[in-house]
Amino acid sequence: MNDSILEVASAASITDRIRALAAEIAAAYEGRELTVFGVQEDSFMFLADLLRALPRPVRTSFLKYDHQTLAGVQDISFATQTDLIGRDVLLVEAVLDTGVTQEYLMRQLDARGARSVKLCVLVDKPNRRRVELQPDWRALETQADYVFGYGLGFQDRWRELPYLATFEGQEKS
Repeated sequence: MNDSILEVASAASITDRIRALAAEIAAAYEGRELTVFGVQEDSFMFLADLLRALPRPVRTSFLKYDHQTLAGVQDISFATQTDLIGRDVLLVEAVLDTGVTQEYLMRQLDARGARSVKLCVLVDKPNRRRVELQPDWRALETQADYVFGYGLGFQDRWRELPYLATFEGQEKS
């Protein structure tokens, strides 16, 4: 694949947007304890910066899910030891694409007794959605097929970029 890349969102614009998201999230959970789940591994930079920007302490945990295809049926599984009964949960994900995995994770967190489950994403790709799911908070919306940098990798490359990028020729949002 052509390695010519195009910046989609600068490091400064990402920082500004994360500060705004943190203020919105803090206001939404005013006076309530928040439990934040970061979805590994693409969300690590976004999660770290979001947590540092939140003006209050939160409980933090991580989810790693596994996709398996058995007899033509895709199975998604994850595990957490965190007690969710009565907790307000914020799922932090790097990319919201089809929405299938995030919808499943949110339903499972809700079924474990969470008071509320909301979704915050770094990159939203609404044109690729296969389910009726919208993020509660998003930093960026794009139509690009591939977005990388700022913790997001493409073929194990470019996670270290301080900005978000796509390949030359992709639509810029």
